[in-house]
Amino acid sequence: MHDLLSVPALLALAREMLVNELAPLLPGEHHADAALLADAIAIAGRGAEAADEPMRAILPELEEFYCNSLTHPALRAGSTLSRSAGEGAERSEAGEGETALWRRFARDLRNGAFEASQRRDRGARAILWRMTIAGLRRSNPNFLAANGFD
Repeated sequence: MHDLLSVPALLALAREMLVNELAPLLPGEHHADAALLADAIAIAGRGAEAADEPMRAILPELEEFYCNSLTHPALRAGSTLSRSAGEGAERSEAGEGETALWRRFARDLRNGAFEASQRRDRGARAILWRMTIAGLRRSNPNFLAANGFD
């Protein structure tokens, strides 16, 4: 299965199509409007890229979480994680993209893969906590400051 394009990549594609294919077809009086739209799309793309940064900062923790889970024999044997990851997944782990790894984490959470082990459960909860704080920093930083998290 292929990964979907990221929001910044989709916005870049839309901007390129607007500038290179659609704008030349517009009457002259609409070229300035098309340029404004292209600039707005570029700004949104940069904003979306910056919004992804907190998740990229958590990614090494997620990679380490899976690396430790897959290499520790007690955590692999008979666990939901080992069934969802599989032997082939261990070999392809290094090649997984960011999106695939986050999808895997979400799938494993839904399947209860971390509930059988306190260590894995604590690790998954720590990652979820960091995701929550990163989301609040982006969407509601005043809440964090008001509640002593900043």
